[in-house]
Amino acid sequence: MAVKTKSAANEKAPAQAGAEKKFAIEKLQANCRELFGVSTSTFVGATYGMTGKYTVNEMRAHIEAWKKEGVK
Repeated sequence: MAVKTKSAANEKAPAQAGAEKKFAIEKLQANCRELFGVSTSTFVGATYGMTGKYTVNEMRAHIEAWKKEGVK
């Protein structure tokens, strides 16, 4: 039985991974503290000039890369 349950879970995982939902920047900004652990001002700075929709993981990666860039 455990093998069937594990197999069923593995079949659902790839479908969920490929169907990651995208959100508008405004929606991500409204929840930036909970999602990314950053303040609104940090989020605004990291996303300055960006438009469109992004997944949470895409935005998390972008914010982390932005934080490592340093001051110009």
